[in-house]
Amino acid sequence: MAAAMMAGRPVRIVVIGAGIVGRVCALRLRQTGADVTLLDSGEHTPASWGNAGHIAAEYVTPFADARILPGVPRTLFPRGPIVLDWRHPVMLGTWFARYLYACRPSQFRAASVVLRDLMARALPEWQDLAAELGRPDLLDTTGTYKLWERPGPGMATCLRGDYGSVVTQAVPDAERARFASQLSVPVAGAVHFQGTAQMRDLRQVLDTVMEGFVRAGGQVMRGRARSIAHQGGRPTVWTDDGPLEADQVLVACGIGSAAVLRRQKLRVPLMAERGYHLEWDHGGRWTLPNIVFENRNVVVTRFGARLRATSIAEFTRADAPLQPRRWEWLERHVSELGLPVASPFSRWAGSRPSLPDYMPALGPVPDAPGVFAAYGHQHLGLTLAAVTARILTAQMVTPAQAGEVSPAALRPGRFGG
Repeated sequence: MAAAMMAGRPVRIVVIGAGIVGRVCALRLRQTGADVTLLDSGEHTPASWGNAGHIAAEYVTPFADARILPGVPRTLFPRGPIVLDWRHPVMLGTWFARYLYACRPSQFRAASVVLRDLMARALPEWQDLAAELGRPDLLDTTGTYKLWERPGPGMATCLRGDYGSVVTQAVPDAERARFASQLSVPVAGAVHFQGTAQMRDLRQVLDTVMEGFVRAGGQVMRGRARSIAHQGGRPTVWTDDGPLEADQVLVACGIGSAAVLRRQKLRVPLMAERGYHLEWDHGGRWTLPNIVFENRNVVVTRFGARLRATSIAEFTRADAPLQPRRWEWLERHVSELGLPVASPFSRWAGSRPSLPDYMPALGPVPDAPGVFAAYGHQHLGLTLAAVTARILTAQMVTPAQAGEVSPAALRPGRFGG
């Protein structure tokens, strides 16, 4: 690709945020010849570090879905993983009012069309990127499994579902018996999702993308972005260490994006939908694939010699104190499932950046020349990182030729100013 130029020199771009979305965007932008600086706050609490590592191409409908609402009371903590932090009633009330608005049939249908297109591109983009980095082995394309412990309509409903490019298949009895032999719970049913993928090692993925960015000539700067101002019609990122001038700025710092954009005339109604995980050594005694335990809303993933159990959707402020009861809840499920444990648990929690309509904000920030958004990926940051990078690179560097225009469902200004 021809070098991205401005006034006879490479375009200067600052990418704010070194989670998986920020890293992949920085790499793709640098590959165009732009002069790219990745601003890394050094915090290892974004969802990139703590999720299940799943390329969830099957999630082709947004979570802002009125059909979900009747079942919410049954999933409230401690019966289920949903936690509403009522210490902040105004914040919750405002966000959920917008959520209900997004659940309207017309808005839900429009968002579903857009999300389905993103998901169809998600895995191919990751496969292309992994191959370019010389690490196709980062991806395990075996697919994932959903398991039910009790008989019921869940499995049949799952098999009838429309998952876009992902195909579902009932797990044969022999394989289901193998699952049951390694668990302390019955396996009433299981479904294999083909066309999804799993990262074999999340830390390795993050490091490989960063190494590729640096090898391509990108610069990494440690520091925290505080705000963005405009001087002479161009954006300046104000950090703890002073100003950082640029031609373009990409805000990709997850839950921190709202604070960075506070000077812009833009509503950024991000909720810190906090997730928790436990990780431990399995002692070589886990040979099953990655499993979603549907009756428990718990995902169990193997990363080499380690197992990780993830769950919880805690709707709260990003700076709210962590709640040990969430990890204790996970520990109980690990014990009841009979998962092999050969080491103490390590604990992690991080904030998924969720917008009320459960769609990311991708594209130019209105009334802020040169400022672009890539935030609000909620549970799908890892899944959508590679396709997000492709879209933002086209919009920022070659907008005249690319044809990558964000639909209304993705525009950062859709919540008003």
